[in-house]
Amino acid sequence: MEKRINILKITLKNHGIDALLVTDLANLFYLSGYTGSNGMLIVKNNQSKPIFYTDFRYKEQTKDEIKDCRVKILNRNLFSGFPVDDIKGIKRFGFEANSLCFSNYQRVKKTLKGKVKLIPSSDECVENLRMIKDVHELEKIRTAVAITDKVFENILKLIKPRITEKELALEIDYQFKKEGDIAFPTIVAFSERGALPHAQPTNKRLKMGDVIVFDMGARFENYCADMTRTVVLGKASNKVKQIYDIVLTAQELAEGKITAGKSGAEIDNYARNYIKAKGYGEFFGHGLGHGVGIAVHEKPALSSINNDALKPNVTVTVEPGIYLPGEFGIRIEDLVVVKEKDCEILTKSPKELIEL
Repeated sequence: MEKRINILKITLKNHGIDALLVTDLANLFYLSGYTGSNGMLIVKNNQSKPIFYTDFRYKEQTKDEIKDCRVKILNRNLFSGFPVDDIKGIKRFGFEANSLCFSNYQRVKKTLKGKVKLIPSSDECVENLRMIKDVHELEKIRTAVAITDKVFENILKLIKPRITEKELALEIDYQFKKEGDIAFPTIVAFSERGALPHAQPTNKRLKMGDVIVFDMGARFENYCADMTRTVVLGKASNKVKQIYDIVLTAQELAEGKITAGKSGAEIDNYARNYIKAKGYGEFFGHGLGHGVGIAVHEKPALSSINNDALKPNVTVTVEPGIYLPGEFGIRIEDLVVVKEKDCEILTKSPKELIEL
């Protein structure tokens, strides 16, 4: 934690920020080890220790979790009596604009009485640091991926006619929780519901010939996995096989082009242009991928709007899809680690079309 704090302090100095108010829970965990639901952290760009604040409910928990920070216990609403004495001498005070709600921002502003300039910091500080995974983070992500692969293998044995989306999703969640936890709400979608990229499991029953989309990920020691596989109960139609081959080729093409130095937009284009050339561009409407770590969706994005160069040891998904309304959807997703000259594909579940 101390190394991360020191790097953040340098970042604050480079941005002309005297101190940063950290409120995003993922960022709080990254910088302090805290896993509770109510907390904030003030990091100054000098040699002083960061101060972590929470309420009475988490007093004992902080003794086990908080590293390299001073701890202070406040009232449950941490912003109603904002600790202004702890930022004496601060002139430019950064806050996380994507995390601090407007009402709490107003409370802080009122307490400071205009004596301190509040500087919004959307994603230039902690989120950028979180993109680059160290060896310990990568090990936890690898374990989360291995759990996800194992559970998917187990779930394939349970697929049968008349089972519901909810029944399969609940079984996936149960098996994840035995090994760690779920990284995000599990998606299981049959037939035409697979054309909904973020479908929620229902009581829809499976029948022969249905295409099944699984989007699932385990969480291990607060780090996430994310994987999508598409299978068919029975024999796949020629159209399903054709679309599946297009999506798989697009995914493998993009994965083969990933290296440090290329932008998210470049990688997105490899898959998108291939799908477009095959006549299905209008049915691939989301970005190719996203960062995964403490959060299942974090920086960087593999999308047309991200022109920043990828860096080594960034973990991203590669997940092209084609969604045909009223028919079916096909998505294939791996989690990969960006390397200097290529990428390491962490996900090991088979990608050839599985017909059960």
